[in-house]
Amino acid sequence: MMLVTLAQAKAQIEVDHNDSDTLITGYILSASSAVKNYLKAGSVFEPERDADFNPVLDSNGDPVYQEDSSGDKVISYVVQAATLILVAYQFKDRDNNTAGEFEQGYLPKPVTALLYPLRDPAIA
Repeated sequence: MMLVTLAQAKAQIEVDHNDSDTLITGYILSASSAVKNYLKAGSVFEPERDADFNPVLDSNGDPVYQEDSSGDKVISYVVQAATLILVAYQFKDRDNNTAGEFEQGYLPKPVTALLYPLRDPAIA
């Protein structure tokens, strides 16, 4: 599942040609997978919110998620932002981490800062 579109990723990394679409799509897929893995069981979808900005729950206590005009669940805006940041890191640095912005095996700090509140840390 791609958490962002190719158009969103290209806008994030300021690419206005189609020469790198295959490469960028690969980055989207890997970033989406990394984000989902970090969240563990946490949802990538945007919950509906009440007037107090609390998630709306159904009769079973499960969140009700926003849907787009075609009835598909909307990806959380925070999840999209984190995914786009990770795509940009991958595109910018390609095969290395020259600026030392993240440790091997960990997501960059701006990505985890966005995702941490959504994560389910109880699952190993």
